[in-house]
Amino acid sequence: MVNPSGSDFGFEYIELRGDPGATIAADTYLIQVEGDENDPGDIESNGDSSNGCTVNNDGVTPCPQGGIIDLSGVTIGSNGFVVILTTGHDYTVNPDATILFDVTDGDLEGQSHSFLLVNTNGNGAPSSSDDIDDNDDGEIDTAFTDIWTFIDGVAFIDDDDATEYAYADVIFAESAAVATLERPSTATVISTPTQYDYAARIGNSTGSVVNNDASVDAVDWVGGDVPSSTTSPRVWNLGSNSTQVRTHPESWEGSLLNHIGGPNPTQNTLSTQDLTLLGLSIYPNPADDFITVESNNIEISSINIYDVLGKNVLSQKELTNNRVDVSDLNEGVYFMKIDAGNTSATQKIIIK
Repeated sequence: MVNPSGSDFGFEYIELRGDPGATIAADTYLIQVEGDENDPGDIESNGDSSNGCTVNNDGVTPCPQGGIIDLSGVTIGSNGFVVILTTGHDYTVNPDATILFDVTDGDLEGQSHSFLLVNTNGNGAPSSSDDIDDNDDGEIDTAFTDIWTFIDGVAFIDDDDATEYAYADVIFAESAAVATLERPSTATVISTPTQYDYAARIGNSTGSVVNNDASVDAVDWVGGDVPSSTTSPRVWNLGSNSTQVRTHPESWEGSLLNHIGGPNPTQNTLSTQDLTLLGLSIYPNPADDFITVESNNIEISSINIYDVLGKNVLSQKELTNNRVDVSDLNEGVYFMKIDAGNTSATQKIIIK
């Protein structure tokens, strides 16, 4: 979560997944790499002094190296997760995850930047003097690929420069930047109508596939923008809009980001408690012929049902007696997406 609405300080976070209880190998770092056209490929170092620290590290309260996070020797939580947070956050975090507090200045680099997990293999720590793309072609120089292991990565790209740069296998880029985006030839690029703020692996994925297929096995990453939140504690949700795809895969629109320090859901499916918080209820489930959808003072604008391969098998704009006729659907598992007001929610349903 690199750029939540409102103040970034205290609300950004990074999650890492690994073998439960394992110790992260020496020389492992999470680095943030510049993607704007002025200094493409430069590794960021110290953070923003506005949070009370000294950028040049010559004061009593030096800024942590927000652009270079040393993970060497960190023990992964018993559930296989590490979470990087800032003191003062109000998130609920899975108690089995390892939490690292204040290893950044609380202001992560936003768009345009690549976040890369690397191991330097004993060749020294990354430095802010390192430029991993000296010839500015969007490919990581062999001077680094020959001696570092690039484990994983994701990039967030805006469109405020004539040319933008990304260095990850998965790139969420504003649509206007895609045509002039310099990036690895093998990268997956997702064109987005807005700046995306959040990206995460789905389930236990290891690949680089991102598309709008709702099938669990077909997609490795989910990304989206994050609308404003005024609740306390803050529970963010992925963006939703009737005219723009503000989350990829689109079936994840409206999904609550309330699983910090634990596995991402393999689908954007909400619990009964989550539905209640959104003022929605769905019953019966499993169903035979009809499903009733009720909302609490929210006007439902549309209902769509998808099969497990992501095919839209039913679309309905208006409800009669709050009911959806599912009698023509075959037995099996489906996903019902409900658009209501500014809210979008998806719930797994079973037809018997």
